Amino acid sequence: MNWITPHHFAAEDRPHTRALHLALVRDLFERSRIPVVLMLGSMGLFYALLRPAVPNSPALRLLFPALVAVTLGRVLLVLLGGEVQGRRQLGTRFSQFFAGAILSGLLLGAINLAAFPHLDPGHLLLLCLALMGISSLAVVSMAGSPFCYVAVVIPGLGSLVLAGALHPPFGLGYLFATVIGMGLGAYLVMSVLVHGSLCKNVLLSERLADLALHDPLTGLRNRRYLQEFMQEESPRVLRRWLDTAVEIRSRRSISLILLDLDFFKRVNDEHGHAAGDAVLLQVSHLLREVVRKPDLVLRWGGEEFLILALDSDRTAPPLIAVRIHERMAQHTFILPGGQPLRQTCSVGYGIFPFHPERPEGLQWEQVFRLADESLYRSKDLGRNQIHGILPGEGAPEAIIAALAQAEPDFPAAAAAGLIQVL
Repeated sequence: MNWITPHHFAAEDRPHTRALHLALVRDLFERSRIPVVLMLGSMGLFYALLRPAVPNSPALRLLFPALVAVTLGRVLLVLLGGEVQGRRQLGTRFSQFFAGAILSGLLLGAINLAAFPHLDPGHLLLLCLALMGISSLAVVSMAGSPFCYVAVVIPGLGSLVLAGALHPPFGLGYLFATVIGMGLGAYLVMSVLVHGSLCKNVLLSERLADLALHDPLTGLRNRRYLQEFMQEESPRVLRRWLDTAVEIRSRRSISLILLDLDFFKRVNDEHGHAAGDAVLLQVSHLLREVVRKPDLVLRWGGEEFLILALDSDRTAPPLIAVRIHERMAQHTFILPGGQPLRQTCSVGYGIFPFHPERPEGLQWEQVFRLADESLYRSKDLGRNQIHGILPGEGAPEAIIAALAQAEPDFPAAAAAGLIQVL
């Protein structure tokens, strides 16, 4: 991954490195589509510039077709490669792109060295202009990675510098090599500047997106983050449950625990909103301490929090709920004025997949509704309680049929004994 960008990250940007790398590789492929097609289409014109040197340099008969083949391969790569997804594919696709850039640059350099001594001044001038144009276009198309740009431009223009020093054209000696070398340096500086600007824009976008996914008071993830996270995580969990090659004991679930602070409005009314904010902030710290590192704590809204215990056992939800409930009851909250406060909570929980024999029967949103229903049960029965909804003794088909219907059918399903209410 370090070969994608030489960009040095500030501490606050380090969590966004993977997103930046993914954006840069996608940018490489998107920006390069038109330039590589144009380069392939201009191969005939490029060959016309080199044609006077072909009789005196047989190597060109091999090098030029090789350049055409590599350019065609790069066209197919950027046009037919598909969307870049995931860390593994990210590295593979960048390696393919980088390899294509290196081969193009080396072939361009070899062609320049082979043709340069055998071209007249007019063709040399046109060749230099063509390579300058390619370098200019590559500054923008390869802004995603200066390393890819260097792989193309240094052999391409660097070979002209070397050839100009060895075979001085126009009677100008090393002046030609110096001018081309200055142009090469200018292009390299431009590529770094354009790349830096692109990185700043991507990181700014990531910071803004990160703010949209976090609660500003507690720093916890919010509802929007849950939607995005479960959109990727729930299919992964289901695939493992549906894979018959995976042992049952190795199939892990996601525990969903909803927590609501009891009579929290009184804290704001009696002590002020600053005190309420202090309690919420302390609750967020407490929950982070209670759960495991891989687990997620979210502020669901107001005085409600959600804990996602990832890769958990089927017996985990009630155990986690009890542990959280006890810690809340034992904890002494300190208000801004220094006065202590005791705060209880109501808890509801569920588990995804809901039923081990029919893991695909309920979506994670429906399981969340079960946890929410159990939380309301805790509140309706007097608060400071724990309730959960788990599969009961009924047939899986009956459970799924009852729970997958409209919201009013949840209490009916519980009354019929299709689900177990704890």
